[in-house]
Amino acid sequence: MTDFSKLSDAELSAIASGNFGALSDATLQMIAGSAAAPTPAPAQADQPSAFTRGMGMAYRAMAPTIAGAAAGSPAGPAGMIAGSLLVPAADALTGLVNLAASPFTEKRLMPTSQGIQNLMTAAGVPAPESEQTPAERVVSKGIESLTGVGTQVPQLAKLATTAATPMARSLAQQMSVAPGTQAAVAPTAAMAGQGVYEATDNPIASFLTTLGTSLVGGLKMPKTQQAVSEEAMARIAKDRYQTLDAMGFQLKSDQFVADMKTAVSDLRKEGYTPKGYPKVAGVVEELTSSTQPKDWTELQGLRKMIRGAQKSIDPEEKRLGSILMDKFDDYLMKLNPSNVETGDAKLFAKNWADARDSYAKMKKSEVFTDMLEDAKIDKNKFTQSGAENSMATQLRQLAKNDKRMAMFTSDEQDAITKAAQGDTTQNLLRFFGKFAPTGVVTGAGAGGLFVYDPFTGTILTGAAMASKYAATKYRTGTIEDLANQMRSGAVPEVIQGRTAALPALATRAGLDQAASLFGQIPGIDILRERRIREMQANPQMRGLFSGQ
Repeated sequence: MTDFSKLSDAELSAIASGNFGALSDATLQMIAGSAAAPTPAPAQADQPSAFTRGMGMAYRAMAPTIAGAAAGSPAGPAGMIAGSLLVPAADALTGLVNLAASPFTEKRLMPTSQGIQNLMTAAGVPAPESEQTPAERVVSKGIESLTGVGTQVPQLAKLATTAATPMARSLAQQMSVAPGTQAAVAPTAAMAGQGVYEATDNPIASFLTTLGTSLVGGLKMPKTQQAVSEEAMARIAKDRYQTLDAMGFQLKSDQFVADMKTAVSDLRKEGYTPKGYPKVAGVVEELTSSTQPKDWTELQGLRKMIRGAQKSIDPEEKRLGSILMDKFDDYLMKLNPSNVETGDAKLFAKNWADARDSYAKMKKSEVFTDMLEDAKIDKNKFTQSGAENSMATQLRQLAKNDKRMAMFTSDEQDAITKAAQGDTTQNLLRFFGKFAPTGVVTGAGAGGLFVYDPFTGTILTGAAMASKYAATKYRTGTIEDLANQMRSGAVPEVIQGRTAALPALATRAGLDQAASLFGQIPGIDILRERRIREMQANPQMRGLFSGQ
């Protein structure tokens, strides 16, 4: 039973008369918390099924946007966009009007969205907002946001090419950029903001959560002009060398064998022994054999053998295979035309540069695609550090290896060094991702935080896991860009920057939250009014006050 002795006479009189609007927030919360749990109502025969209820929720979330767009469709893309924004814009305007009038009157204009929802309730559409659970309202917010993206972005893309003025075309292009990112991030941000609102009753916190999630989720690797694929580059190199082969290209066998024996002697310094590493030993035997002519077909066969040793499951043999591969490729990339035994020397020199350039681009790109393959294996070996740490480690090892770095140009070396260091975004994502519950220690920490405060624990754990995922995707994009740069032979042109989607997402976040933000700042406390209506409609309240 509530201790009414702490209430003032004015508040007791207000309770007796049923004037709950005269009570303070603290008194309302005290009374609501003391009310007996309502007795569950008996199941009604016409109670909608879960499917029907879900369809009703989805319809309520989508209908205002779709209906507005349909109403504006006679005016073309611009009319559809304006129509889809009509309800949130009207709600925001209503909120501002109510705010301006709040010092002078307690009367409030009904938000347009509420009027539409009331009409749907009168028409028999199930699951009105007042009957939805917090989780259902969160999902509804996501559906509403996704509907807005699906309705508006295609029309904005049309306006980007058909708008009458350059400024309008530019604005439409900016707002329609990265449609996939908008479709993924905008609903997620809207649901995150609604979730915070349901937990805190704080519209400012809800708005900041929506905006922050939109900005973080909208960051992505820059989109660059793509060179031909690694497979295509390998075919180009093969075509170049086959042209040479048709010209009678063949290396001096004795010189080739002598050079390969020198490479093998260097392997000995790395710990190579034939008995200890049989795959590498088999390749060495073929490299130092003079029985086969050293034409292009033979050289390609030898390289495939080295790749096989390079993929050994023995880490040390894999390392030795990689060293041998570097030596073999370096030999071919720097091969002196004087080492050619047969063929027209002048004609050979003319075609050799193109062949060697294609081969070098393929080789350098291969270094980074191998990193991505190794990271997939390491992800299963290290649950805490995972693929992102594997890629970062491989980049640092490459940047510190002077012999391997020598194959790259100065611009390429600078790009590798920067990638190894990581930019601010990468390092921040990586730092917060370390707290994701993927290991014993971090799992225990997340569990303890969840027990102490489930809401905060859920938010922080989710943010850490999202940061870990984003850090991995960001690092993968960095390495893919390096591979692309190697195949291009120059720094690829940036087609779309990493922040290209942020203006559209920030604008969308503002539109999603504008009505509720303006509708719930001091002076227009919709939460308070909702609480009062619920208390007035609750028959248990009469029993609560009957013994005072």
